[in-house]
Amino acid sequence: MSSESLDSIDAKLSEMLTNSMRIYDLAMNCLLGDTNLDSVRDDLYSTDKKINELHRDVRREMIIHSAVNSRSLDIPLLLSYMTMSKDIERIGDYCKNLFEIAETGNTFTQGDELDNYIELRNDIGKLIVYLQSCLNLDDESKVQDLITLGSSLSTNLDDKITALLENKEKVQYPVATTLLYRYLKRIVSHIVNASTALIMPTDQIDYLDE
Repeated sequence: MSSESLDSIDAKLSEMLTNSMRIYDLAMNCLLGDTNLDSVRDDLYSTDKKINELHRDVRREMIIHSAVNSRSLDIPLLLSYMTMSKDIERIGDYCKNLFEIAETGNTFTQGDELDNYIELRNDIGKLIVYLQSCLNLDDESKVQDLITLGSSLSTNLDDKITALLENKEKVQYPVATTLLYRYLKRIVSHIVNASTALIMPTDQIDYLDE
């Protein structure tokens, strides 16, 4: 692919992640803060729509490039971009799911676990920012660090989900809390999967999911 095409796609992926961070913050602020849902609902859903439109733009550019450059097509690179775009798009979908938890009236603004929830929110937010920074860095070690951090966080969330399902952890809203951890784990998984597209061989991309 031409450098101009790559720059255009990288810019769209970066914009998708900027919007992902915004929708993530909006959803988590509704769950962990005193944010009025009505005041952010339109912003949240319009931001998700922007992510979807950018995802379609990336796919469209890939299709056009494939048609024009069929003889010199870099299939591994094409698959990497497709994978990253889809994984980033899915982050927005799970952020909407988080917002839907808040819409049911389940929030986590009080209780002994609030500090832990805030720390978890911040850790995942840092992963999104880290992934965005890796897009423009030719540094495999930093991407590998991101994968390691994300995988560890995913395991931690799995442990929390298991503890709730086995009634080993007592919380105020067990069903909502299980869903919270589940959606956060899916967000982390998609961040990690997008990261694998930056450094791993084509046959290993996306295999850190679940």
